[in-house]
Amino acid sequence: MKLTRIRILQIIVVLVIDAITLLILELFMSGLQVDSFLSAIGAAIALAVSQAVFWFIFIQFLSWLPSILYPLLTFVLSGIVVFWVANLIPGITIESWRTGLWISIWMTVVNSIVGGLFSLDEDSIIDRMVTQRIVKKKMGKVTHTDVPGFIYLEIDGLGEGILRRAIAEGFMPNLKRWIDQGSHRITGWETDYTSQTGAMQTGILLGNNFDVPAYRWWDRSTKCIVMSGNPKDALALESKLSTGRGLLSDGGASRGNMFSGDASESILTMSTVLNKKRSRGPGFYFYLFSPSILARLVTRFIVECFVEWKDAWLQKRRKDPYRVNARSFVYAFLRGFMGPLLQDLTTFMVISDVLRGIPAVYALYAAYDDLSHFAGMTSPESFKCLVETDRAFARIERALKSAPRPYHIIVLSDHGQTLGYTMKNKFGVTLEELVDALIKGEGEVYAAQKTHETWDKMGALLSESLQDDTRTADFMGRMLKSKRQGDLVEVGPKPEDEKARASKAVTVGSGGAGLIYFAHANERMTQEQIQEENPDLLVGLVKHPGVGFVLVKSREQGDVAIGPNGFHYLDDDTVTGEDPLLPYGPNAVRHLKREASFANCPDLLINSVYDPETQEMYCFENQVSHHGALGGPQNFPFVLHPTSLPTGDEPIVTAEGLYRVLRGWRDQLQSKGS
Repeated sequence: MKLTRIRILQIIVVLVIDAITLLILELFMSGLQVDSFLSAIGAAIALAVSQAVFWFIFIQFLSWLPSILYPLLTFVLSGIVVFWVANLIPGITIESWRTGLWISIWMTVVNSIVGGLFSLDEDSIIDRMVTQRIVKKKMGKVTHTDVPGFIYLEIDGLGEGILRRAIAEGFMPNLKRWIDQGSHRITGWETDYTSQTGAMQTGILLGNNFDVPAYRWWDRSTKCIVMSGNPKDALALESKLSTGRGLLSDGGASRGNMFSGDASESILTMSTVLNKKRSRGPGFYFYLFSPSILARLVTRFIVECFVEWKDAWLQKRRKDPYRVNARSFVYAFLRGFMGPLLQDLTTFMVISDVLRGIPAVYALYAAYDDLSHFAGMTSPESFKCLVETDRAFARIERALKSAPRPYHIIVLSDHGQTLGYTMKNKFGVTLEELVDALIKGEGEVYAAQKTHETWDKMGALLSESLQDDTRTADFMGRMLKSKRQGDLVEVGPKPEDEKARASKAVTVGSGGAGLIYFAHANERMTQEQIQEENPDLLVGLVKHPGVGFVLVKSREQGDVAIGPNGFHYLDDDTVTGEDPLLPYGPNAVRHLKREASFANCPDLLINSVYDPETQEMYCFENQVSHHGALGGPQNFPFVLHPTSLPTGDEPIVTAEGLYRVLRGWRDQLQSKGS
């Protein structure tokens, strides 16, 4: 970091604020005495120096210890260092290391807030002075090579159009710099029918997403609800879909994903959480070596909670017509987890992988997608989230200067989002209520749509914490005993399979897609069977003003997309009346035919109405911006890639199509081994 005039002024301001903080702390701490403001300035300088002393001591003498001990051990060490250094300053008295520890924590909290106000790049200092040295110390000598590596950075839920707007309006200056310099360009691609992370990551990372009809669905063979974000289900899916040639095979690392892509190392990855034998690399405990970092993470988390409460209040005040009650008081804590906390841990893990020369790393940044569901994909807070993500990518880019191999950075998204009212807000009825009314069987419909992806990620983080064979992990396991199911920590609402089995119909919301299964059926029911058992259901759905089309299998005609004024027969691609698929793009038939080929394709697949002029459609979940169906920006994500890596002449369609491009680059450039 260059010492510019502005930077020097910022340092002076921070030191003054630190001195004032010490004077305030003296009023509340009996073990701290500060004689004057000048003494406080001297102590502030000394404490800044003590941080460097702490880093040196820890890196040189203690980094060989198990990473899980870092948080506890360094709390003690930090208190001792502050106690020792500050007492060397005339006019400063600290009675014990415990007081020194509390001073260190409170000063870090203040500096974290001040750093955010002044946009101080403290992360780059940590990356340069600490992370690189610890990696070198703990991992030993790495092998240098000219064979390039690949870093895949996924921004969950960011459509191509929103990316271009964010770059043009200055929210992502680092990505803009890459494009302006000519090193990178944006290429759009098109998702499968089910435009959501579970199906897209199996396609992108494993090269196979067959029979993944939605984020969650009813499995006819097991009579259970399957969720992509559930570790048990993700493990089963990857075992079934993997060919051993995933995007991250041959030495790659998966960080924060749903699926591992056959990576040699994985952490915070749903499909491998329960696999104790896998390699995790440095792990996230490796990052928590300093109380200052812990305090900063906690501070950012708390600040993000208050920011969310303010943003939610402002959304309500401006009478945003799309707001949903899911943006509740509690959601602020989920936002704090997905944003500063999880994103910081992910960035650190990627930097550690880069410094070790891992040949391919894939990391998921999910904060934008999660926030946009409740704030809107073009809301001010969602764009601010992209600012933070862009900064994280800049940190990773800076770390490449110390990497033992050259790297290609590829930024991509797995899907976009489409804006629209919820069915409940617009028509006063949920999918469950609509189906229940049409089959005239009160209480016979089960809705499997009350889960949240953030709970899944939080459960994965807690489950990872229990995987080490240590006393600390055992202690944490006892603390979380009530939430454990074997090695898995389950938090948040979960599907009730027994209740679903006892119901006549199971409904699942997936953005603008509604999936209806008849629980008693062992295979997909035909239109004729459904009509006989529930004569009002199909007609009632098709005629509902929020429904664009319903996909059903006819015994005589095969798969048919039925709209309010016409039919599209998929088998021979013929239309009677008005084509219900016309607003959904030229590849709609292709996507629906593949969806219909899945063993777990729903008995009735509902796609809500899409308006090409407003680019809006209704949502079956409690979300402002959503994804999971056909219609609008949700189907058009992007890949921002080096200009030296061509994508070919044909458009990229489906996640498996994108896998072939990404894997092709690895095969081409790493064919001689890494």
